[in-house]
Amino acid sequence: METPAADDPTDDRPADVYRALEHELARVMASPLFAGAQAHQRLLRYLVEHARAGRATMLKETVVGIEVFQRPAQSFDPRRDSIVRVEARRLRERLRRHYALQPPGGWMIELPKGSYRPHLVPRVAPSGAAESAAVDAAAELIERGHYFLRLGHEEGHRKALRRFVAAALAAPDRAAAHAGIARAWTQLVATNLEPPQPGVDVALAAVQRALDLEPLHAESLVLAAALRHRYAFDWPAAQALFARALQAAPRSPYVRHSHALSLMMRADFSGAAAELAVARELDPLHLSLRAHLALLDLYRRDWAAAADGLHSLLDMSADNVLGMSLLAYVLLCRGDSDAAQAHYAAVAQAHPQLSIGPLGVIWSQAALGLHDAARQALGRLVQTWPGRYLSPYQLAMAELRLGDHSAALALLERAVQERDPNALCLPVDPAFDSLHGEPRFLALRRLVLGAEAEPALNAAHAAAAAAAAAPPTATPR
Repeated sequence: METPAADDPTDDRPADVYRALEHELARVMASPLFAGAQAHQRLLRYLVEHARAGRATMLKETVVGIEVFQRPAQSFDPRRDSIVRVEARRLRERLRRHYALQPPGGWMIELPKGSYRPHLVPRVAPSGAAESAAVDAAAELIERGHYFLRLGHEEGHRKALRRFVAAALAAPDRAAAHAGIARAWTQLVATNLEPPQPGVDVALAAVQRALDLEPLHAESLVLAAALRHRYAFDWPAAQALFARALQAAPRSPYVRHSHALSLMMRADFSGAAAELAVARELDPLHLSLRAHLALLDLYRRDWAAAADGLHSLLDMSADNVLGMSLLAYVLLCRGDSDAAQAHYAAVAQAHPQLSIGPLGVIWSQAALGLHDAARQALGRLVQTWPGRYLSPYQLAMAELRLGDHSAALALLERAVQERDPNALCLPVDPAFDSLHGEPRFLALRRLVLGAEAEPALNAAHAAAAAAAAAPPTATPR
């Protein structure tokens, strides 16, 4: 039952209710979803503290706009400036997403629609027919979420996240719903649409919730493994989780595909190829899987095979961002910089919210010797990029092509420190072949890869150099 508002004259709540409200506010503020959301932290704290102090009648749109969002008192007009309504709506959504990740029971802070007066309400689990209907609805939402994930672009990732959150709200005990939240967040971070923090922490919290519910849930085990490897560089822990996932679901294409990606980043190209072959047999039309088959060829420096595979992918989905950007990169790596520049320009036009397009144009300009134009474009991009995250790893690629090794190394060190999702690629990426003799780069390589993998990496580089020197051949797909 909802508690009365703090300034209600009939309010006779005991002190322990206020303590529960304080405790719940602290829990919410410490959660991954709120860790980086300073505006929503400030708004929620303001609303809760005013309600607790008996000043809930002051929680009007004009007052909130002035005191929380620093709008000028003399000129703020909420009819023309909707910041309070917009941020309150976003705060409600963030609270819903937060509680979707929590176990059932206990209390929750609720901000009713159309009101700025927060309430502490019990979290009541559904039962009987309502619970059965909720489980059915959650299953449908999870299926649609996976469909949207397969689209491979921002709109699909964000639609998927909304479906998975709705599924977790409908059926909090469904591990697949929490795993879906983790997977959507992982994709948003991996494509630089969201920064690593708090995105990675949100994904980790969601996947831990899924494993608490279902310890042998293969998708969650794989997600936990991939997150430990990509962002903590903890291969032993990831390897153990992959082993559990493979035991739980040996015929899952997602398990095999994810395992292959981690093996690829460790220069175990043969192991990655074997896993990708199994995954493709199980799911031959998966677009990201086809892109990663081409990425394996790229890391082997087999440009012709990589290009052939990417042309096949783009025949199926002409605007697939991974296919488009990888094909541009293949062209750049094999020295066709004019074509690479044109392809990156097409990426920028088709996917303007991603930095890979304009940065790829800069890489291509530098490769063509147009250093002044590239340097000016890089400066403008750094100053004006409107996105949520500009990858230091990708900036390092630009600095290296512009001849500034020191700046490139500093950016790579920052990428590793920030847990840039691209940092795991550092040991095998052809962009940094010229740095493998640099002590600072070798230190980063050992941190990301682990000393035990150095011999395999050196052998892979020798094989890649031989492949790059060989005459080009096409590989049927």
